Formats: sequence, structure tokens, C-alpha cells
Amino acid sequence: MSAHDQAAGLRKWADLQRQQHQTQSAESEPAEGVVAAEPLTAPTDPSTLSSVPQKPLVVIGMPNGGDLQVARVKGRLAQWSALGRRWAGDPDDWEIHIVSGDAANLGQLNDRFSRWALWINSDADAFSQMYRSLRQIKENGGPRQLLALHEPNLPRRGLLDNLREAASYYLDIELLLLAR
Repeated sequence: MSAHDQAAGLRKWADLQRQQHQTQSAESEPAEGVVAAEPLTAPTDPSTLSSVPQKPLVVIGMPNGGDLQVARVKGRLAQWSALGRRWAGDPDDWEIHIVSGDAANLGQLNDRFSRWALWINSDADAFSQMYRSLRQIKENGGPRQLLALHEPNLPRRGLLDNLREAASYYLDIELLLLAR
């Protein structure tokens, strides 16, 4: 790939990020009926369990907790489900846990949970922020395989491919990118 092609791709990506940021700024309320996941250390109340066992998904790369972050993750799962991805199922069947990459108990959480994801931001500083999160995951005993969660219109070329390659080469972490 020539330097011109890469620069044009990066300009296109930056323009897309500005448009998405403006759209996100206009949205102020999370999806109706979405509730934040309980903290990982909270005891489970048997009376609140649904008849369908929830699938835990630990997400790194977002601000901790909050309805908005859980709604964004569930929204992305809903999009995959609408595309026919059976593994995504009903977004309400997922128990979403938002965790920091530098959490002291990341190794213990890695032993406890098998499904992990990295939320990939789409702003101008996304690569450095996400690479830092991946480095913290490695340093703190986190998983070696994570699903990439990102906006559906974020192109694979550029940020996603670069992040996947850097994670693999430098950190021995597999970042799973799903094709649309």
C-alpha cells in the first residue's frame, strides 16, 4: 500500500469519526429498558434470575459501568443478531460486565469468564487508547483472545486491521474481527 493510499484512508477514517462523534453527541439517552450490569463482586439474588441463563461478556475499553455503556454493547450484539449471527442471540440474554484493563483482579476474572471483548473507540486517539488497553490486559493476566466490538460502519482497513496486527505481533493477543 502506498503512502498516498494510506493517507487517503486515514483522512476518510478521521472524517467518519467526526461524523460519528457528532451523531453520538446528539444522542443523550440509552435504549429504553436497558439496565447496567451488576458489579462482578455483587452477590446474585436468585429471585432476579430469568428462566434463560445469561451469558457473561466482559468488556474492556469503555468507561466503567453505566447504562449507556451496557446499552452500546447490547446494541452492537443486537446488530449482529439482526445480521443472522446466531451466536449473538437476544441481547438481553447477555450479562455485560464493564471492566478496566488495569483491574487488579483481571487474572482472576480471566479464570472465571470465557467471553471477552474489547470496545474499540472510533475517535482520533483510538489506536493509542486501545493498544494501551490491550497492553494492560496482557500485563494484568487478562485473556489472550477478545472479540472486537465497534460501530458497524467502521472499516476494517486502517484502525481495525492495524490494531489486530499490533495485538498479535507485540502482545500475543488475538483480536477477533467479524466480517459484516
